[in-house]
Amino acid sequence: MSTEKEVIVLVAQRTGRPESSITPEKTFSQLGIDGDDAVELIDELCRRYQVPAEKVDLNKYIGPEGAGLFNHVLYAVSRKGRSSEERKELRIGDLIKTAEDRRWFDMPE
Repeated sequence: MSTEKEVIVLVAQRTGRPESSITPEKTFSQLGIDGDDAVELIDELCRRYQVPAEKVDLNKYIGPEGAGLFNHVLYAVSRKGRSSEERKELRIGDLIKTAEDRRWFDMPE
């Protein structure tokens, strides 16, 4: 199975959405993924693909309503709150790139 397909299956399992509705272009908001659900999905992706999660700044993408342990660690490390207007949209394609490269998609090399 391709990495793209694996990530789509993971997103489908986590969201309960049909795989056919999940494409690389879809955003988290279009799929209704936010808060703890988003944090848990990203945490699972990072574990599966051995992506160093401690360097991922989810504050760029997910608001403080995500209260999971992973999110608390990330907030403690970055300590930068951003307003919702400043948040970037996460796309499924960003997760695919992260899985393929085994590093968070917007981290400098």
